[in-house]
Amino acid sequence: MQLLQSGYRGISLVLDLGADRILIPLAIVLGLAGGAMIGTELARLQTPEMHNMP
Repeated sequence: MQLLQSGYRGISLVLDLGADRILIPLAIVLGLAGGAMIGTELARLQTPEMHNMP
C-alpha cells in the first residue's frame, strides 16, 4: 500500500511539473493573441469610414 501511495505522489508531481511547463507558454500565447485581436479592432474603429465618401 505504501508503494502505491509513493508511486501516486511521484506521478502527481511529474504531472504538476509538466502542466506548469505547458500552462505558462500557453498563457503567453493567449495573451499575445488577445492583444492582437484587441489591437486590430481598435485600429479598425479609428480608421475613417469609406462608405460615405462620394
